Amino acid sequence: MCRTFEQSSTVILNGQCSKILHGADMSPVGPKLKALRLRAVPPLSIRRAAEKLEMGHSSYNFYENPNSYKKSHLPLDFARKVAAMLAEYGVDPAEVMMLAGLNESEAEPEARAIEAAKPAVQYVTLSVAFPSEDALADMFQSLLALVPADATRAEAARILAQRLPAGFAAIGPVAPDQGKAPMIAPAEAARSLATDRP
Repeated sequence: MCRTFEQSSTVILNGQCSKILHGADMSPVGPKLKALRLRAVPPLSIRRAAEKLEMGHSSYNFYENPNSYKKSHLPLDFARKVAAMLAEYGVDPAEVMMLAGLNESEAEPEARAIEAAKPAVQYVTLSVAFPSEDALADMFQSLLALVPADATRAEAARILAQRLPAGFAAIGPVAPDQGKAPMIAPAEAARSLATDRP
C-alpha cells in the first residue's frame, strides 16, 4: 500500500511506490542554461561558449535544447566547467552550480572554489610606439572590410579583436619619433580614458 505525504503525490511505477514532490521543478534545464549564457557580458553565442569549453557546438547545444536534453539538472562536472567559463563573463558561478541540482549552501563552496581558481590580473604600464594616424586609419578600414554587414556589435568586436594582431603585423615595425610623439603621463592617460568613454 502506498502512502501519500504532505507536499507530495504518490504514484505506482513498475509495481513500486514513487513520490513526486509538488513544486519541484522538473522542467528541462536547457532554457535556464541559455538564459545564463545570454546574460554573460558580452553575451556568448553557442559556438563561442562551446569553443571556450573546448567542445563541439552541437555537443554544447545538446544541453541547451530542451528537446534533446530533457533532464531538470546538468551533470555536475559539466556544470563546473560551464560555471568556470561563465564566471569570466560576469555570471555568478553559484547560479550555474544550482542548475546541477545543488541547493544554495552546496553551490556556494563550489562557486568560491571556481572564483579562487580564476587567474589574477596584473596591470603594468608600458611605453608603446603606434603607427601614424593615417596608417592606423588604413589598417582599420581593411579590418572593417572583414566584418559582415549583418554582424552584431559583439560579433564585429570579436572579429576585429581576432584580426588586430595581423593588422599591426601588416603595417610593419614602427620606429618611435621622439621629436613628434607627445608624452602623456600615466595619470593623465587614465583620466583621458575615463572621460572618453560614452
